[in-house]
Amino acid sequence: MFVETLIIGNGFAGRTVARDLKGPCLLVERGEKFNIFERRQRFMQMQADDRHDALIRRSYVSKHAFNTPEELPADCASDYILVDGGCSNHWGGLSFRLSANVFSRDAGSFRWPFDYQVIEPYYREAEQLLRISADPRDPDGRNPLSAIKGVSHWHQALEGYFPQAYIGAQAHNLSVENTQGQGVCMGAGDCELCPMDAKTRSLHIRNDVEVLNEVLVERLHFEGEKAVAAVCHTPKGPLTIRFDRVVVAAHGVESLKLLWRSNLPPGVPQEFMGHYYQDHAVAELACHLPGAKIPFYQVNTAAQVVIPELSGEQDGIEYTTLGLMTPPGDAALAGSLNLTKLNDWSVGEAVADLSGTLSLYVLLEIPPEWDVSLFYEADGVHMDTDGYHGNKHLYDKVIETLYSKMETLGVIPVRAAERRHYHNAFGTHHLVGMLNMADGDNGVVDPDFRLKGSANVYVAGSSLFPRCGSRNPTVTVVALGLMLAEKLNGKP
Repeated sequence: MFVETLIIGNGFAGRTVARDLKGPCLLVERGEKFNIFERRQRFMQMQADDRHDALIRRSYVSKHAFNTPEELPADCASDYILVDGGCSNHWGGLSFRLSANVFSRDAGSFRWPFDYQVIEPYYREAEQLLRISADPRDPDGRNPLSAIKGVSHWHQALEGYFPQAYIGAQAHNLSVENTQGQGVCMGAGDCELCPMDAKTRSLHIRNDVEVLNEVLVERLHFEGEKAVAAVCHTPKGPLTIRFDRVVVAAHGVESLKLLWRSNLPPGVPQEFMGHYYQDHAVAELACHLPGAKIPFYQVNTAAQVVIPELSGEQDGIEYTTLGLMTPPGDAALAGSLNLTKLNDWSVGEAVADLSGTLSLYVLLEIPPEWDVSLFYEADGVHMDTDGYHGNKHLYDKVIETLYSKMETLGVIPVRAAERRHYHNAFGTHHLVGMLNMADGDNGVVDPDFRLKGSANVYVAGSSLFPRCGSRNPTVTVVALGLMLAEKLNGKP
């Protein structure tokens, strides 16, 4: 089989490139096609106390043994799936741009090869492609298809403490009734297996490119600097696909593994492949806003409140604080309960005060300088996390800074509810940075998205990021896919 352009991976990165690419191309995807509603039914038949684990690990499990993801170490909580559409099937639709600071920061070996102004128009196109709904107060100047409804209730409730707070943008699938409108999101349930398929998944990006499912690309075969063929495994036996050029968009870990297995030319900087894994570490906090009446479930989507007043950068760590738009748990409520009022028999007033309790979720950057890295040994992927554990004490300083910021704003921290997850493990399923396109000497991919030392191998996806900061990567993945397609269209 021969194709002009082969694209490996049918997730957000691969489908975006295929959508805009001129000339014939073929998408290959190791995962089989699936029905989200059947997967939902399977999920609902599982034991209720086991469903969250099942949501990611087993609801999307492939029927093929060759679609078993790598086992990452216990201190890495990230997971990924290998089915049609890939990891994006279990994202929650939260749609961030990376902060302008991530692109502008002079981080030596970890600079992006372009600034925010260069990627901004691609962000705007990506937001239309993902069918973004956004808060009109969103400071990133987004290009949404529609506004999130009900945001004014949250603005009013938080105004006295967090006047800059806004609802994080969400990516929605098109509705059946109106193909120009937004999907029906009720703001409840599990986004990963939504019974209304309301969020945008990669498979909702429409294109006319042929997709071959259940095709695992084991390695690329090079002749000199040029890759000439993909050596594949299928349920029906081996398959070889020859091509003029190839886009590797399999997945952060799987793209890396595919290249490790290939007879790479000597000019490829293999010593940097697998380094600078970034992902995110997390902490759960809570706070009390005296006198506030927080309007839980008062918007038309499952979302989070972005709180700029409790976000920033410290010791080279960018952090973003989100307010959860669901009622707080028992620990947060117990820590907020005014026992003096309760002992004075002002029970109604004490209970009413609890409506000002807000749960917080803090996304903490794992800086690339910490060099959490992956390596390939004995036919498996392994991870070196020493850089993380040697630096995670810096997160404690960030949390104390957050508490100080709260107190300055008149917010009462609920310390009894804190859960510093980063002490034990990291990971939010954002597998970022291992084939980075940094502007420094340690870059693996050049500014044209070409694997250095190769003539015709291009890379797409989150593995390209030199620095991710504390923001979810999906919108940037799509924006980079648009940028790559444009560059490829200009090449013979």
